[in-house]
Amino acid sequence: MKTKTSKGKKATQKKPCVHLICNAHLDPVWQWRWEEGCAEALSTFRNAAKLLQEHASLIFNHNESLLYRWIKMYDPELFQEIQKLVEEKRWSISGGWYLQPDVNLPPAESLIRHIAEGRRFFSEHFNTKPEVAYNFDSFGHSGGLPQILVQAGYKMYIHMRPQASELELPSDLYIWRGVDGTEILGYRISTGLYHTERNNIEQRLEEGVTQALELKRDVPVFWGLGNHGGGATREDLEKIDAFIRKEKRVRIIHSTPDRFHRALKDAAKSAPVFEGDLQRVFTGCYTSLARLKRTAQKTFHTLVQAETLRAATWWAYKQDYPSKETEDSWRDLLFNDFHDILTGTCTEPAEQDALDLYGRVSETAKRIRLEAAAAFNQGQRQEFPIPITVMNTNPGITIAPVEVECMISHRPLKGPWHLRLFKPDGTEIPCQEQQPEALLPFNRWRRRITFMADLPCVGAANYQLKAFEGEISPEVENPALNFEIGKKTGLVVRLVSGKGHNCLSAPLMRPLVIEDKGDSWGTDCWTYRKIVGEFKVDPQSMRVLEQGLIRKTYESIFTHNLSKIVMHTIAYTHWPAIEYRLRVHWNEERKLLKLSIPTEYKNEFISCEVPGGIIKRSADGEEEVFGRWFLLRGEGIDSRTALGVATNGQHGLDFKDGEVRLSVLRSAAYCHEQG
Repeated sequence: MKTKTSKGKKATQKKPCVHLICNAHLDPVWQWRWEEGCAEALSTFRNAAKLLQEHASLIFNHNESLLYRWIKMYDPELFQEIQKLVEEKRWSISGGWYLQPDVNLPPAESLIRHIAEGRRFFSEHFNTKPEVAYNFDSFGHSGGLPQILVQAGYKMYIHMRPQASELELPSDLYIWRGVDGTEILGYRISTGLYHTERNNIEQRLEEGVTQALELKRDVPVFWGLGNHGGGATREDLEKIDAFIRKEKRVRIIHSTPDRFHRALKDAAKSAPVFEGDLQRVFTGCYTSLARLKRTAQKTFHTLVQAETLRAATWWAYKQDYPSKETEDSWRDLLFNDFHDILTGTCTEPAEQDALDLYGRVSETAKRIRLEAAAAFNQGQRQEFPIPITVMNTNPGITIAPVEVECMISHRPLKGPWHLRLFKPDGTEIPCQEQQPEALLPFNRWRRRITFMADLPCVGAANYQLKAFEGEISPEVENPALNFEIGKKTGLVVRLVSGKGHNCLSAPLMRPLVIEDKGDSWGTDCWTYRKIVGEFKVDPQSMRVLEQGLIRKTYESIFTHNLSKIVMHTIAYTHWPAIEYRLRVHWNEERKLLKLSIPTEYKNEFISCEVPGGIIKRSADGEEEVFGRWFLLRGEGIDSRTALGVATNGQHGLDFKDGEVRLSVLRSAAYCHEQG
């Protein structure tokens, strides 16, 4: 008797399959420096190639074009062997990124570059384009990432963190909807981790079989020694072979992420939706090694500016484009995005290596940027006493304050002199003199001026400085923003909105000392709210450093125990912004420095930039991650008012009762885990 079936269906249900995805998670930097990571990549890849020759059904998976570059550079024969294994489909190029970066802190441009750099390398050398991206160990995933992934051609994204105890997902297999509405199939590793230990492969196989039978669909088991490389072992392969021989309820195959994705075609149709970003885990990483994060942001923007300027001069003036220099610099910058470098969970020597690498990128960018300035100034020579070229690559800001230092003449001049600024057509531009970096006397030989520059969207503007004999009476204008510095606090105590209301509920940028018992990662730390100290202002330090046509600068010095903060509050006369420059001498143990931004706006959320989008963070006092800026919207009569804060490498904050507390630095130990 035959069983009747509907059209296109089999009489018996197909067995679910356990996909064994062999890999060797290899951090190029963590408890070790990059040279050791490189050596381990060579060892791991050699071992993988050898085992593939010994075991006919094994497939080895690895991503990160950085590691393949190292193999190509230091062992060309092994690289050629890997190319052959990839062609034979024994070695799978998976993921396809440059490395597994942090995907919370770098700008969207960097994440796109990670994909593009990996895509180019793997296409050129292996003729492959993975469909599944993964960042197993990254500490949270931006809600802007789905859009980036889909536009890069990916069809699925695999991750391990945050784990189930840190973030509830509707299923291990789900549709991830990003902040812009873009959707991509997501999978969170739910059987074990992204690697196995020396003695638990059989346990992981049992767990995979159990899950496949319960879910009645294919599931993956990621296996192979990891973190410091390793991958498959002969002992584990023998155990796997034995397990496959006796297990008859499911199929077990050596597989790849792309093959696993293709097997999920039907299951994906009914996968539940999860919307937003994948947070949170390791909140201390938003602030640990703050110096590294500040340097990262500054170096990124320096490189973007240099690259943009050279693209403009290539187009407009036929100047040679520095392809090799920019490509090498981008790879150096991307290296430091690694999820154990930029997050601040590496060792002190590794941090120094990262700072050195940022220095190389910055130096290269400055050189190619200077060549762009020369191109913008080519043509008929003009005799300017002190020529100034200001370049811009931000179309959104074409009027901005600029600071310039110069020597007033080849040798110090006798008597009083002052500087005046002009456009090339002779139109005078208001400027303001101030203290230069050098403190030498020499009759004010070295000078520094500030002025508001009117700049092209992309390009250069020219000015000239001229020295005139005699003193001038300094002219003064009021700042564009209506605010007040407290005589007892040294802080802004009143900031008036366009409707005439004070936006603040307490002094602005009050330095707070917060209890922080977390390790480098901030493991299991979700809030940093307990104030255990507060900096006090030295009344004798409060003064106005300068005031003129362009800006007014206040100085206040705050102390707490052996720590000190020198705060400069700068307000511009024709720019609606207050700029803060802080020099922090931090000598506190197990503490975190936060700056209080207390407002009258008791919103339920705060809008934060994240890589690839904007997301709302709840007003619950929990520590959250953001990119480069955040925004508080006014309420009631001030509904058309907004208070925005742009930072230079700070990525952690909490928000409650209208107050933002911005995390500035931590005093956690290097590469320290609790326990």
